[in-house]
Amino acid sequence: MKILLVSDSHGNNEAINMLLKQYPKMDLYLHCGDSESDEFSLYPYRAVKGNCDYAYNFPEYLVVPTPYGNMFVQHKPHPNADLLRSNHIKIFAYGHTHVRKYSEELGIIFINPGAISFARDKYDGSYAIVTITEKKVEVEFHTLEESISKV
Repeated sequence: MKILLVSDSHGNNEAINMLLKQYPKMDLYLHCGDSESDEFSLYPYRAVKGNCDYAYNFPEYLVVPTPYGNMFVQHKPHPNADLLRSNHIKIFAYGHTHVRKYSEELGIIFINPGAISFARDKYDGSYAIVTITEKKVEVEFHTLEESISKV
C-alpha cells in the first residue's frame, strides 16, 4: 500500500494538486489537517480537522486499515491512548507542529509529514510517501522544491 501523506497546507491547494499529478497511482491520499479548504477542493485526499479548519466539516480523526495494522490520523501530535488501544493502532500520523518527524514508541510508528506551507524546520513544502506492507512501514520525506525540479 502506498500513501501520499501531507499536512498543514493552509489553503495552498496548488501544491497538493501538483502532488496529485506527480503521484497519480497512490492507493490513498491523506491530509493531516489545517488544509483550510473544503472536502471538494481536497478530493481525493481524505482529511482530518486541524485547529485552523473551524469552518470545515472534517472528522477529528480517521482510522485507516493498512496491511501492517490500523493507522490513526489526527491533526495534533498527542494521541488519546484509549483510542489507540481500542483501535489496535500500529501507525499514528499527525501534523500541527510543521516539523517532519519519524519515530517508534511503544510499538507504534509516529509520522509527521511536515508542512506543505510555513514549515518550522528547514524542510518547507514537506510531505511523505509511506509504503506499507504486512511486515514493515517505509517513510520517504520529500519537499515541493524537489518535486518541482523533477518536472
